Amino acid sequence: MTDTIRVNELEDESLRNQFNDLMEAMEDITTFDPNREEGAYEALNQRIYQAVTEQPILARIVNENDQSLLSFACSCLNLDTSHNVIKCLILSYPSALLGHDDSIDRHIPIYMVAHHPEHCVLLPWIVTNYTWALDHDRYHQVVFGLIGMYANRSRTSCTATTLKQFFEAYPQAFTQQQPDDSNILLNLLKNTNECEADLFKWIAERCQSSTLSETDSNGNALLHLACRLLVIHKGRNSSEICKYLIQKRPGSAQMTNRFYNLPIHYLQDSCEYRLVREVLVCLLREYPEAYDVPVTPYDRRLPSSIPFIQSIKPYLDEEKELKETVKSLTGSISSLTEAVFCTNDELMTSGFAVFDSWATSFINTTDDKLQLISTKLQDLCNEGR
Repeated sequence: MTDTIRVNELEDESLRNQFNDLMEAMEDITTFDPNREEGAYEALNQRIYQAVTEQPILARIVNENDQSLLSFACSCLNLDTSHNVIKCLILSYPSALLGHDDSIDRHIPIYMVAHHPEHCVLLPWIVTNYTWALDHDRYHQVVFGLIGMYANRSRTSCTATTLKQFFEAYPQAFTQQQPDDSNILLNLLKNTNECEADLFKWIAERCQSSTLSETDSNGNALLHLACRLLVIHKGRNSSEICKYLIQKRPGSAQMTNRFYNLPIHYLQDSCEYRLVREVLVCLLREYPEAYDVPVTPYDRRLPSSIPFIQSIKPYLDEEKELKETVKSLTGSISSLTEAVFCTNDELMTSGFAVFDSWATSFINTTDDKLQLISTKLQDLCNEGR
């Protein structure tokens, strides 16, 4: 940054002392002291705020280690009560967000904000007002720090709303990838913490359609990762994400990762849970051949060895046969209707009328049969926990 001023180059001794005192005070506030009053933090916040408001040049100064008041505030002032001070420092000298040209990533203020359990909620405000701070290739990874804070939201202030606000302010982030080429959606699911289904769908609908088809370095599709989370949490969010992915990318039900696992293999040992059972039904609908696919060439366990999967197989087979028959009859009716329209053959017209009546009746009764099968499958799922 060409506009920064090194503290030892300042001619104004009082300004130099003021900067050093503020840096020292922030460092001191992090020292553990069980007797420290809560008011000490607020007093320091007020002190910094007043000093920078009166002397904005303070935000441009860096010490011998290229650390600014902003970088120190991001690391030392760990409470949300310091957000106004951090905003004040940014407003006084926005370029401080990018640190020094030689700064390592974890010492760059915008990275520090994105990876901070309390300050991360400031990122949407920063991007809204200083979009250019993320336009350099070096800063594209900020979004993944924010996703990490969201993944650990039980211990941070980051919420789904924070992520949405960030993406709305900086939609370019939808296309960003990590060095291992994993995209936004993969990162939402690769953590062991469960992602909220509404947030996942909201982001997925705004990403490029090809994003749903990408895999991680182990060949896991999004569906593999969602199934893994479902086994861990047995939660509705993971269940809804699995169903959403099966609907949007049905082909992923038959994808194997580099360990030869299909998505169904992640679930087959957790069939005692209702939400897992419902996803298993969806997976076998899309890829019934998975019924006889072993877990790996070395682990020959088959989905077909699982009692629940055995119990739903006949219903899924019947359902598939009925749907295929209805599709075939519907196509035949359409083709014959065109043929009859082009002929004056009374025998053919009469024969078609009989076929059309029978086929229409079959299709109508099939709807009832399919509904009964669906009800039975749901009943079997409901027997789980």
